[in-house]
Amino acid sequence: MAPYKLLTGLLVVSLLSVNWRISNTRRVSTKIPGSTDPNAIIQALHDHKTFIALNPVIVDLAQVPTDPVIYEDEWFQTPETQDSIETYMINSIITIIPGLDWGKQNIRFPTWLRSFETGVKTKADAPFGVTVGSQLSVQPDNTGGWMLVVDRYVRCVWWVMPFVAWTYDDVYANIARDLLKLAGMQGGGN
Repeated sequence: MAPYKLLTGLLVVSLLSVNWRISNTRRVSTKIPGSTDPNAIIQALHDHKTFIALNPVIVDLAQVPTDPVIYEDEWFQTPETQDSIETYMINSIITIIPGLDWGKQNIRFPTWLRSFETGVKTKADAPFGVTVGSQLSVQPDNTGGWMLVVDRYVRCVWWVMPFVAWTYDDVYANIARDLLKLAGMQGGGN
């Protein structure tokens, strides 16, 4: 019986040490209320500091010079924009073990944002080999109204994917809610 436990333990350790990176993508659309001006949402997305401040896990940010290499990143290659890419160093607190203060970790990493006509693209290279990106855009829906569309991707080591994807989806649900609320206060009706 003991050799099986030992082999199981060795298997678990070896699987955790394998650096298999996997990707996960998701698209979430949120109806923009008729009382909210879609242009107010676009303006809020283009105000990068305000947009970043909507993220509930960000505690601090500082704008830093953008390395020219980031302009070659495939994620930011879009034919419809020539806007500059802004770089921020952000401090984030992530919860590793819910309910416990010592279960929170402060991490610092760069994030890049590039505005385009109807929204913004973001990318971040977080610790532990986590790369995340999102595109938030205002798009017409099929009923004559407007939608806030979030396309996001996560790339990381396989064993942290459930945590990262869940956290990222939760954060962007909060951002979308707060963005619509902010735009509703600033933009008024159509």
